[in-house]
Amino acid sequence: MQPQPIEYTQPVQYTQPGAIPQPSQYQQPATQYVQTTQPMQQFQQPAPQMMGGQQQVVYVNQEKPKSKVPWLAVALIIVSLFLPYISFFGESVSGFEMMGVVGEIADLGSEDSGDGSGDSGDSGDSADLPIEFVFFGIAALMVGLSPFVFLLSAIISSIVLGAGKSPKVMGILHLGYAIIFLIVAAIGTIDAGILGSWSMYDLTGFGFYVGAFASGLLLVE
Repeated sequence: MQPQPIEYTQPVQYTQPGAIPQPSQYQQPATQYVQTTQPMQQFQQPAPQMMGGQQQVVYVNQEKPKSKVPWLAVALIIVSLFLPYISFFGESVSGFEMMGVVGEIADLGSEDSGDGSGDSGDSGDSADLPIEFVFFGIAALMVGLSPFVFLLSAIISSIVLGAGKSPKVMGILHLGYAIIFLIVAAIGTIDAGILGSWSMYDLTGFGFYVGAFASGLLLVE
């Protein structure tokens, strides 16, 4: 009978050289050595930083360039004073000429009021005038005063534009003057019999309309 092989599961330290180990000493259950594997550490690579450090965003407020259109409005208002403001049967009166005429009428009126020789009965007759005659007179007065109003508007607008501000308020007032004239002149249409209907539209020259509606350009920023 052949001897069974001995399974050596553990190292044996021999204290006596040449001694043969007994089977009862080494027949032990096999020991399983389980090698614990440590999980690999995951190294998170830091994100590369941008060259030059963190960038800073800077917002620059760029001013919008000023429009030159309001200056064109001022120029048109001045030019309109050389054009006809009143046209009647081929005769015309420019804006500057009308300023002189209105000044003379104002002087004559002040002299008459100083004399005190006016009739007190005229006030009763003026109350009987039809409404269209009253509005016709108001429209005529607005045309007569328009050169002074337009020139003052141009001067104030120039000062405002020179200060770097918008003349929008002056443009609204100027344009409002023109719109009021259109309404009053439409109401003040009178019947002249054989000559037909008349209003200040028929007597107003194109210079007035140029100076009146050039104010719309003052609203442009």
